[in-house]
Amino acid sequence: MPVRTILGVFAHPDDESMGPGGTLARYAAAGHRCLVATATAGDAGRHFADRPEHDGGRKRLAAIREQETVRACEILGVTHLGFWGWKDGRLSDHDVLEVEQRIVAILRRERPDVVITFHGSGISFHPDHRVITLATMGAFLGSGRPEWYASGEGAPLPPHAPAKLYGYTVDGAAGFRVDWPRHTYGSPPEEITTVIDTREWADVRWKAIEAHESQRDGPPFWKLYEAGAFETECYVRIFPSPRAGEPRETDLLANLDSC
Repeated sequence: MPVRTILGVFAHPDDESMGPGGTLARYAAAGHRCLVATATAGDAGRHFADRPEHDGGRKRLAAIREQETVRACEILGVTHLGFWGWKDGRLSDHDVLEVEQRIVAILRRERPDVVITFHGSGISFHPDHRVITLATMGAFLGSGRPEWYASGEGAPLPPHAPAKLYGYTVDGAAGFRVDWPRHTYGSPPEEITTVIDTREWADVRWKAIEAHESQRDGPPFWKLYEAGAFETECYVRIFPSPRAGEPRETDLLANLDSC
């Protein structure tokens, strides 16, 4: 199989590890080019049990979380494309087209075959996640069309249309998140189009999560790890749209040449 490029577009540091980390590690280990883009530095998040209330503390937290993300990506075997410098928790302050144009520039520059972002719910319903999903969908559809973007950093770059777009989700029927401390969305079985076997990379994903040390007092991902939840990762294929009766995919790179 030729070397393919998979791009993950996310809102915060740790999204790449607490989300599709096993999938990214699996394809990176197989020799594919796996990339991650992160919109914010997580400056409104927690620093262990506390949340910084002043600008100085937020800046220090952002620097810590940037370093943690670089380390986590090294563990996963993926390339981190850097942070956009936007405020954590404030992506909805941006015009969605501004976010979309940033993603278009990445798509046209890196030319991925497959793009991964959040499920439309954002899974945790975080507004930053949902903004990223909407903007990634728009960028995915428009990146290959030269007439869609007359301005923005992607405008002068050659058009590129990725083949497939996936929303990372969690299996709502699995029961792993019973008593989870945050309200989350779980996809019903009929919504899930793609299940990736990540059991060989569950330990790698957990080590990447541990690299985000400042977040260890957040949701208890260790419970998911110990319960075996990292052995598979689930997706909704957004494009091309699934057809009625189509079997579940087990490979993000399947049928790329026919898309």
